Amino acid sequence: MVKYQGIYNEMKARILAGEYSPSGKLPDGKSLANEFQCSEITLKKALDYLVKEGLVVRKRGAGSFVKQPSSPVSDSHLLGTKKRAEEKGKSVKTRVVKFVKVNADKAIADKLKCQIGEPVYDITRVRVLDGVPTIIEYIYLSANIIPRLAIEDVKASIYGYITGKLGLTIHSANLKITIANATIAEAEHLSLPVGDNIVSVAQNAYLDNGQIFEYSVAKHTCDTFEFSTTYVKSETQL
Repeated sequence: MVKYQGIYNEMKARILAGEYSPSGKLPDGKSLANEFQCSEITLKKALDYLVKEGLVVRKRGAGSFVKQPSSPVSDSHLLGTKKRAEEKGKSVKTRVVKFVKVNADKAIADKLKCQIGEPVYDITRVRVLDGVPTIIEYIYLSANIIPRLAIEDVKASIYGYITGKLGLTIHSANLKITIANATIAEAEHLSLPVGDNIVSVAQNAYLDNGQIFEYSVAKHTCDTFEFSTTYVKSETQL
């Protein structure tokens, strides 16, 4: 783990544990750099990630402050479906429809920014929340970046496997949200009428080194879909 990642992880843990009070000012950069025995440039890089994540805000000429949380429960897609649902007190079961390793064709290689023919996990699974089939997910993962994935991990939490067992850091994602119509297979899996409206969330997910490790499309039933985000102005906009 590079230096700034360790500082980011420690400061995030302190913020979530309440060691830095909401709306309270963080120690100045020089003091934190001395504490973590790093340069102020390295410290700034760690703080940049906290700003992007919406945990810290910067005020020009005043310093960095802990952002007062709007909700005690995060709805970030970077947590993964299982963790988000469990944080809201919901039970989660997974039905794995397909789990195979294939060679990337041009369409998937373009999405994952990998070479045609590289090994890719092709996964389809249905997430059942509180006994109700709610989401069907079509997932493509780079097998070179996410190795040794097992069916047990697919049934439990792929993101949990990535962060827990592989020790990688999921950094960001690009989402495209549209309304689609349920196909015959989707209607069967989600107990919907064929052609019913469903929410389609296409996503590319990135590690903290900039690599794309996942392209996925999740189809949600409309009455259960929730999404929240945090918009952070760049420093040039402040």
